[in-house]
Amino acid sequence: MKVSKVGRNAPCPCGSGKKYKQCHGAQAAEQSRSGGKWIALVLGGVLLLGALGFLNALSNRDPDDAAAPAGRVWSEEHGHFH
Repeated sequence: MKVSKVGRNAPCPCGSGKKYKQCHGAQAAEQSRSGGKWIALVLGGVLLLGALGFLNALSNRDPDDAAAPAGRVWSEEHGHFH
């Protein structure tokens, strides 16, 4: 059985007499847009957690673990090499 796609300006197959875009087409468009919102929300959350983890790693690093660049000394007061 082959199902044909309903055009936006065709009568809605539900029998309401309205155009598809003003009846069930509007509902279908809203459902397809809401899927993208979830993807963006999840992706934003993952990026935020990654950024927080990176900043946490930077703030908790021990200056003795890092090799000092030649001619530089670690400044506890400023938190970087001079």
